[in-house]
Amino acid sequence: MRWPRLARWERRSPALAMPRLLRRRWLWTMVMALATVPFFVKVPLVLRRHPAIAPLGDQFHVVLMAAVTILLYWRGPLRGRLWFVTLAAVTTGAMIEFVQPFFGRSALLKDFLLDLVGIGIVTGLVLWKGHRRRSGLALMTVLLLSVPAQLYYLPGVIAASYESRRSFPLIADFESGREHWIWTSNFKTRLLFTRVPDGPDGPTGVLRVTAGPPDHWPGVKVRRFSHDWSQYRALEFDVRVVIAPGDSVPMSLRVDDFAGTRENRGARLGFFADRRWRTVRFELNGAWLADGTRPLDTSDLELILVYLPRPQAPVIFELDNFRLRQ
Repeated sequence: MRWPRLARWERRSPALAMPRLLRRRWLWTMVMALATVPFFVKVPLVLRRHPAIAPLGDQFHVVLMAAVTILLYWRGPLRGRLWFVTLAAVTTGAMIEFVQPFFGRSALLKDFLLDLVGIGIVTGLVLWKGHRRRSGLALMTVLLLSVPAQLYYLPGVIAASYESRRSFPLIADFESGREHWIWTSNFKTRLLFTRVPDGPDGPTGVLRVTAGPPDHWPGVKVRRFSHDWSQYRALEFDVRVVIAPGDSVPMSLRVDDFAGTRENRGARLGFFADRRWRTVRFELNGAWLADGTRPLDTSDLELILVYLPRPQAPVIFELDNFRLRQ
């Protein structure tokens, strides 16, 4: 006679059979290592900077965590116990994000959500193919469709990234019509890529930014550009205010290197913008992080951010011609 509570913990044969090749323990172990080790390896510079590979990087969480889930289901102490495996995989995904900072990676909520997508796809597959439940097919289908739905932006991001690299040391003049794929808002700022008849040098494309309270640092930022600025002395751009409570408003420029972005630290320049176009110049030589801990690494730049520090009223400003000077 089996005790009911003990019976629930007994191993079960997987409802979805394991491929014969993976029945060799050494091969199963090797595949599990290949699925888990990437979570703890610092992404090589050439990959995290590649215009086509970098935008896809986050989606590998779906594939890797799906592999971890199905491997746990096929072998180990939770073999064949789908719901225990699902819970274990979710816990593993959360723990991975918790410990990744110790390995030079970033702990991000969006990565954990992608982990859940991969786990859910495997759970749905086992329910559908193994337990013959239509709910499993529905779950798997919805989650599978969510992956390409998240990648609708990919062609635009790749095209805009290559365009930014081709035009370097001109980072953006907002003339190509592709910049909206890589320039994003900081907080709930509204961006409009438009043309004006009275730009710094006549009719031109500009980025119009609408920002204000209750956000403390509303603005616009960009990451996908050529990252080695070591041969240049300064970053320049043109700015003017369109609508503001006064004749001029205080603004800030923040430039981060790769390490500074991960630590939420960068080099900062404060300036005033008014209703006439003016050129803002940020000297790269001798630039230090705002907290004074170290100089800015100009060979590994990661972020440009233009923002309003704690605005008291709505402000609309325009930006144009981000370029580097030797």
